[in-house]
Amino acid sequence: MTTDTLSSSTARAAPARVVLDTVGRRALARGMRAADLVVRGLAVFFLGVPIVCVVVLSFSNAEVLQFPPKSWGLRQYRSFLGSDTWIDAMVLSFKLATVSAALALLIGIPAVFALHRSRLRLKGLLQAIGLSPLVIPGVAYAVALYTLFVQFRLTSNMAALVLTYAVHGLPFVLLILGSAMARLPAETELVAMTLGASRPRAMVGITLRLLLPAIGASYIFAFITSFDEAVLINFLGGPGTVTLPKAIFDNVKTGLDPNITAIATLLMAGTGVVGSLAFLLRRKV
Repeated sequence: MTTDTLSSSTARAAPARVVLDTVGRRALARGMRAADLVVRGLAVFFLGVPIVCVVVLSFSNAEVLQFPPKSWGLRQYRSFLGSDTWIDAMVLSFKLATVSAALALLIGIPAVFALHRSRLRLKGLLQAIGLSPLVIPGVAYAVALYTLFVQFRLTSNMAALVLTYAVHGLPFVLLILGSAMARLPAETELVAMTLGASRPRAMVGITLRLLLPAIGASYIFAFITSFDEAVLINFLGGPGTVTLPKAIFDNVKTGLDPNITAIATLLMAGTGVVGSLAFLLRRKV
């Protein structure tokens, strides 16, 4: 076989390999898309089916949980709204979450200004300490706090609980406000100061006003975190302090009240509405 013949054979084989490689890549891409759809479908199924079951069960008139319900109605909602135990627990959760989220903002706003608008040393270490409640396992964190609370006799102390919940919600304030602050140029404050404004007035009148949507989103996330907290309260609350998550947890341990389905449905709906509001506020930043 001559050299010209070999060259012509190689030239004819090259386009064939290119075609095969193209077909292989397309088949691989189709396989990856199919696998992605399967994984997403399974995730939606396993996450969505329990939610649908809980919502369906909340409209059952039965005194025990049975699926599918044999009779339909609003018995679970009426029983929940007519129970002083559940309502008192929900009111206490609301009070704790409202005050602790506000305290988290009072701590977090100056901290964010110090981290992003100053020459403070060890900023990374201070920010890591502020975000540590997100990293430390909840049970380990609760056990350590319980040891501290017992030593200083702070168990069932509402002020100590509010402070603990505020520290628990502080990371969300630091993350949301910090990301919003990073997008705001510091030159806006400098321009205001060159026009005669003092540094505090420039920070409050310009930067803080621009951060109002992020402040609102931070408060909402801190509120949701405190309202739904179920680990710390079991260690630090004592027998007389029962929030809604603790009441649900205790009820599941001792029995299974069908009212929980109504409570869960209301919590999911409320969290969805409030979370959507926080998302809209964040988009305005």
